[in-house]
Amino acid sequence: MKILHIHPFMQGGGIESMICGLANEMAETEDVTVCSIFEPKESDVFWGKLSPKVKKTHLGKRKPGFSIKEIFKIFNFIRKGNFDAVSLHGFMFYYILSVVFLHSKVKFFYTVHSDAKMECSGWDKKFFVIKRFFFRHGWVRPITISDVSKQSFTDFYGCDSHLIFNGVPRPALSGENPVKKYRKTADTVVFIHAGRIDTPKNQVVLCKVFDRIIRTGQDAVLLIAGSKQKEQIYEQLVPYFSDRIIYLGERNDVPQLMSCSDAMCLPSIWEGLPVTLLESLSVGCVPICSPVGGIPDVISDGENGILSASSGEEDYLCAVMRYLEMSIEQRKNLAGRVRSSFEKYDISNTAKEYIKYYLS
Repeated sequence: MKILHIHPFMQGGGIESMICGLANEMAETEDVTVCSIFEPKESDVFWGKLSPKVKKTHLGKRKPGFSIKEIFKIFNFIRKGNFDAVSLHGFMFYYILSVVFLHSKVKFFYTVHSDAKMECSGWDKKFFVIKRFFFRHGWVRPITISDVSKQSFTDFYGCDSHLIFNGVPRPALSGENPVKKYRKTADTVVFIHAGRIDTPKNQVVLCKVFDRIIRTGQDAVLLIAGSKQKEQIYEQLVPYFSDRIIYLGERNDVPQLMSCSDAMCLPSIWEGLPVTLLESLSVGCVPICSPVGGIPDVISDGENGILSASSGEEDYLCAVMRYLEMSIEQRKNLAGRVRSSFEKYDISNTAKEYIKYYLS
């Protein structure tokens, strides 16, 4: 089967990580191409992580913003590619021409990586009526990634979607410990937050919480890894940075960082089914999350992670303190349950479900 995954870029984010893992797994048995609309940069982490078995190409876009030229470039690329299945990952407005003229010849699939209403923003919001028409008439087959995501899609578009849970590959970990240098003492508890600096990730609240925790004398460190998606939010975080709240920048070794940390923080305002969460399960890094999107589908409070009551500062502070107040033995047992809950979200299972749906 000839499969195309297309996305604007392959930077260091959850969606890009998902595409990379999915393409690499599918390429073991299928003819897979990943196309980036923007010309790749050295900082595009997952472009370099694509398997040699995956065909890589890009359409050369450099300037940000909407451009009619790219819509025609995408149309011609898909038309000439003779693909059996084309997986679109967000930004539907790029693919309108392709869907309108090629839907009878090509199977189009669209993965909703977040809450359906929140995901339909920017230019997609301007084309909402067209997008809904595509879904309702089967010109594009929607895929959702969690029970909550599926329900949000039904509520927003008024039609059904196909549910395939997100997945990540089991990481190949090295013996290195990139976190060791940040531990102040043998008892320091290291928390890590991995995600682009952006509104949904709620990093301002995260920094406020840890600033309060550190001021009370807790031996804790927070590491933040992610690209500066929104500079204005990053500027709000800078005053909180210290020797205990540390911004690492964009990283390509997030699973390794998590494997050497104690807990993973995700106080998001909204989510789909975050790849960061699944990566934390794969290495036994205890997730401390807000109960949004598909997170409660994965995390059972106290069993394989900790759920806060909300994304608010006070509630998230209480959740982090619950972890800090555990004994070493309790933390160890919780980490073991976290690791054992990963099996369902192995990327090999996700890839099989995608291919099965393509063929159906």
